[in-house]
Amino acid sequence: MSIEIFHQLGFRSQWNFQSFVEDNSGNGFILAPSHMEKSEVESLSDEIKRFSIFDPQFFLPSIQKRKLTTYEFFPDIVANGFQTSEYSDGYSVECAEKCIRFQKSNGFEKLIIPTRYFSGMPSDYIPQQQQLFVSPFLDSISRLGKDRPVLLQLVINDGMIKDQEFSADILNWVTGIPEIDGVYLIADINPRTKQLKDIDFLYSYLCFIQALSQNNFYTLLGYQNTEAALLTLASPSAVTIGSYENLRMFNIRNFKDDDNRTKRNPNARIYVSKLFQWIDTNYIGAITRELGNSDLFDDNHYKAQMFEATYHWHFTKPELYKHYFLVFSQQLRNISNFEGIDRYKIFCHLIKQALAQFSIIKESGVILDQDSDGSHLLPWLTAANLFARNIGWR
Repeated sequence: MSIEIFHQLGFRSQWNFQSFVEDNSGNGFILAPSHMEKSEVESLSDEIKRFSIFDPQFFLPSIQKRKLTTYEFFPDIVANGFQTSEYSDGYSVECAEKCIRFQKSNGFEKLIIPTRYFSGMPSDYIPQQQQLFVSPFLDSISRLGKDRPVLLQLVINDGMIKDQEFSADILNWVTGIPEIDGVYLIADINPRTKQLKDIDFLYSYLCFIQALSQNNFYTLLGYQNTEAALLTLASPSAVTIGSYENLRMFNIRNFKDDDNRTKRNPNARIYVSKLFQWIDTNYIGAITRELGNSDLFDDNHYKAQMFEATYHWHFTKPELYKHYFLVFSQQLRNISNFEGIDRYKIFCHLIKQALAQFSIIKESGVILDQDSDGSHLLPWLTAANLFARNIGWR
């Protein structure tokens, strides 16, 4: 089963659009109202919209942030100040109707029912979601006509996923809604490293995704970093690629209006498919000198440009991300050409090759930092093996 790839859009989305057209990276886009004003979304070409999904981003419905205020259906705008009880009594219907009309009138590929963000594992998680968004949106879709697939958005944290009873309740709830065709699933991991290394979470998440797939649900995994390659073992319908880390790692703080974090510019990183890792570009000179060549780095027209002596490495340079879009989308497509146990076997083979390559780098004297090394690969391999045993591949 071929897995679709969506660009998770945000700041500098033109890079994604250019990569899609010029390099055939991905199958479509997830539009982000927190980064795109309503008029900007509406002005997109019909061709782009046809391959796009609109994420309403209702994660924090009481916070008006950035360009979300340009959308008249955002909960705090509709209610003139979001309060859960007042919103559920009437505003939720108006909000749902306006949001669905917007999605339909713009011709987006699927309709998204948004979700509210909750931390921890609140006992009223399901009733709240059902009352505030699911029921009003389904009623609006029924009134306006269902002419395309409907996805329910879910933001689920690592505690929810790892708690078997809680995750089972969510699965029973979601799969029991006949009007929806799938799930737009986002994992909230806090705190998290650049690469996910929590074996219990990865294994539980694989099982959760597989349960959705087995119910013939279209399952779209949002805000994915390179763990998307591992998660293909559970046969999701689609995964995402994004440029900056805030588009590859979900963090609710990015949607708060009181985010006073002191932000420093990150080091430039280049994605290396042979390692399933983003490498700090400060290591490039040492690696190429000690290993004798630059064959480790994926060869394409972006590499040719980046490896020119006059190139200035910086995290804002588009070549870094267009290179990633091209390389990782090719890698995901190659893996998804296999199915079932064969996909598991090829994935394990690629991980073992990456581990061997990291050993060669270390033996050469180049000691990578914890955000550039291969410390995530053994947890990935373990999670893959546990999942394979669970479903009878081992």
